[in-house]
Amino acid sequence: MVGVEGKARRLGPRTWFLPVRHRLLAWVVVAALVGVAIPQSSGALSALVPVFLAGQVLGVALNLTPGEIRAAFGQAPLVGLALLVQWTALPGLGLALHLLAPTPTLAKGIVICAVAPAEITSGLMATIAGGDAALATACMAGSLALSTILTPFWLAVGLGPGARIQPGSLALELLLSVLLPLALGVGLRARFPRSARWRHLWLDLSATCLVLVVLAGTASARSVLLSAAILAMLPLVLALLLGGGAVGWGLGKALGLNHRRAAAVGFPIGIREFGVAIAVAVVVAPRAAAVGGVYGIVMVAGAGTLATWMARRASRVPTTI
Repeated sequence: MVGVEGKARRLGPRTWFLPVRHRLLAWVVVAALVGVAIPQSSGALSALVPVFLAGQVLGVALNLTPGEIRAAFGQAPLVGLALLVQWTALPGLGLALHLLAPTPTLAKGIVICAVAPAEITSGLMATIAGGDAALATACMAGSLALSTILTPFWLAVGLGPGARIQPGSLALELLLSVLLPLALGVGLRARFPRSARWRHLWLDLSATCLVLVVLAGTASARSVLLSAAILAMLPLVLALLLGGGAVGWGLGKALGLNHRRAAAVGFPIGIREFGVAIAVAVVVAPRAAAVGGVYGIVMVAGAGTLATWMARRASRVPTTI
């Protein structure tokens, strides 16, 4: 009887949805369905996206010590190489894919996604995968810093000089959504070291904020999700995501990195910040914002599932991160 009850618990809703960080596929499906069925929910959350982005960083930062951050930035050559690969290979892939897009709007959207910086939650993905969270955070922060210069540059290359954005808006997002919560989280961890016992809760905080960003972003993708246009958009979005993943994996393989370091550079290289992509599209090509919304849904579901699989494969037992 106990065995039957235990099996029922394993197959129950808790197994499907908790912990959040290891059930991102299920939560993203729920978020997308809610966003499509109740569009007011997405609109109401849009103004809070910067808060949710900061929450993603804070959840990871609460698990980092000042020493780990210093060690990560001490690996400057590796961080620099990861940034070089990201800011050349991914924009190049986006420019190639935009030639295959059947409509100008889709072409613009795929370029905008490709020239966005590293996904803010790539540190969370790397941590779930058993990677070096501090190194991943350094790669992510460096990518966002460079985006203030390189995103406008690549937009001009791909879409022409008329595609202009204000670098100051990207810099402000870097400050509010990354640097401040990163400093706050690391500072709190240093001041209250016993908070490390709740590290799994901090990671679930980060994952929950990510799901809320997906829900908010569904508003821009709703019209596409409910139309045949998704059939043309999805292959290009998948190609960008898989291509980015292959580039990130390939760098780790080429350098012979161990699992922790390979995951730490692979995720920031491979996945793009869809919140930035949507914000940029709203300015330069509003109709193309739907591409960023669809990319975000697919990216979070795919990267989250991959990260959990990588952790379990590396340990050969269910992960307890």
